[in-house]
Amino acid sequence: MAMLSEYSAVGIATLALLLICSVIILAVVFERLFFYKQNVIDPEWLHSNVAFFLSSGKVEEAAHFVSQVGGLLPRVYEVGLQRYHMTQEAVDIAMSNSISAQRLLLERYLPAIGTIAVIAPFIGLFGTVVGIMHTFSAVAEKGQAGVAVVAAGVAEALVATAAGLMVAIAAVVFFNYFKARVSATINQMVGAAGRLSEMMELLREEKEFPADLLIFSPDQR
Repeated sequence: MAMLSEYSAVGIATLALLLICSVIILAVVFERLFFYKQNVIDPEWLHSNVAFFLSSGKVEEAAHFVSQVGGLLPRVYEVGLQRYHMTQEAVDIAMSNSISAQRLLLERYLPAIGTIAVIAPFIGLFGTVVGIMHTFSAVAEKGQAGVAVVAAGVAEALVATAAGLMVAIAAVVFFNYFKARVSATINQMVGAAGRLSEMMELLREEKEFPADLLIFSPDQR
């Protein structure tokens, strides 16, 4: 019975650790959803407003506008517009660096979910191995394979395995969702930065903006 009691303690500790992992996943998910809602804005709306200012030659007004909007893409626009009087290469480098900085913000805490997705099955497996070890130890002590003893140990071991897999599956689903969202957002930023760069170059050369440049399209860079 001492062996079974010891295993129960280990089994409870394993499930408690998996519960903590679940709480971490939920915390990251809600934090990320709130962050994206607050900082990821409609790129088409932003681009059309900035294009309106730039088409009239109002660079300072455009810079002021994006600084008041707030969010990740407006920061990229602001960095570019503030360097309007620099070379185009300097503008492009600055916006590229800004996009890299925004990527870090978008991916914040995601490694935690990725790590849990990897280790959760092993935590469950640990509980399973310990459960089986103590089950057979208890059987050896009794000198016979009692059905109740074996069934209890195996059942607890399987609970740990199932819990580990459930936590891992949830972590993988959310991790892939957020990684896809980050990738889509970064692609939008790169496309928007390219179009802003083109508008600024045309403005320096005092040329008219093509009609398609006034409409946001992440595929046109």
